[in-house]
Amino acid sequence: MEKQYNLYNLEPLFKKYLLTENISPISLKNYLSDFRHFAGWMMSIVRANHDSPLQYVTANDIVEYRSYLTTNNIPHKTINRRLSTVRRFCSFCISQGWMKENPAKKILNISNVGAIHESSRQNDILQKFQSDLEKEKLDQPVITSYLDDIRDFLKV
Repeated sequence: MEKQYNLYNLEPLFKKYLLTENISPISLKNYLSDFRHFAGWMMSIVRANHDSPLQYVTANDIVEYRSYLTTNNIPHKTINRRLSTVRRFCSFCISQGWMKENPAKKILNISNVGAIHESSRQNDILQKFQSDLEKEKLDQPVITSYLDDIRDFLKV
């Protein structure tokens, strides 16, 4: 990146990217609102760690963000919509050449409405397990099979 970007001054570029996808005005409004929420949360983490914001959007950050949302009793549909926005933002960053892969794609949505906190904890464990399997260099179909079996067992 030639220009020094932060999560706040990226919003106009992200908006332009979203507009090229021909989304509805309501979806655009929600994406930008959710992006601002995520950017604000990330900036509070960045200030605490004295890091550059864009370079350090990791899967762990997104898991922490999801946990932050669940801890604050945000409705599960809102959490999932915000996670979708983070995924879309990371795809935008890839399209700009600022990221090589989308760390948000590895993060599971909240799926058990009746047990959001438990589901979040289980998703965190599944995410860590998936990361360990990837470190072992297992094939993606094998990893998917393991995770599907565990989800089926846990009814996540």
